[in-house]
Amino acid sequence: MEDALEQLEKLARSVGECTRCEELVACRLRAVPGAGHPHCSVMVVSLSPDPADEKAGLPAGSTVVAGLAEFMPALAESAEKVYVTTLMKCVPRSACDLRAPQVQEQDHCYPFLSRELTITTPHYVLPVGEETTRYLLGRLFKHQPYKEGDSLELRLFDNPAFKIVPVATPEMLRERDPKARKEYAERLRALAHVMGL
Repeated sequence: MEDALEQLEKLARSVGECTRCEELVACRLRAVPGAGHPHCSVMVVSLSPDPADEKAGLPAGSTVVAGLAEFMPALAESAEKVYVTTLMKCVPRSACDLRAPQVQEQDHCYPFLSRELTITTPHYVLPVGEETTRYLLGRLFKHQPYKEGDSLELRLFDNPAFKIVPVATPEMLRERDPKARKEYAERLRALAHVMGL
């Protein structure tokens, strides 16, 4: 039986060979798989790879996690307990210009993320940003676990396999006033402690 590391390596090859979204394949430098500990405590899931990660050969979500680490240093300090990935595995582009991902593209990529979850068996999943959160909750729960208009940030959603705690994007956090940023960072530090980071 393959161990988790071998399964993740095989999955990364599958991500790199995927041609489901013709427009994305035509414009990508490479498909960008996730990376991290094969038996992580925490998985961080952002929406799509940063073009800088794609160009530099970094794992999907690296730039986002570096940004989050400004507010939650334990993410960087406990890298051996973290797996970093994205919902999308290619940078979304049309005519090779950056754009927002389409739902069909997210649907094409979701099986890769689902497999990452199955292999790494995290205790906590941190979806980054509202779009990532709503998509992920929609796939993981039979019935919507929140009311329309609810704020989802830092709420705990209990899935039978793991706990889901949505967090704001680093860009959103940087736009908040200093007091709000400080309070959010304190909550993130408390969350890191609860997660064992």
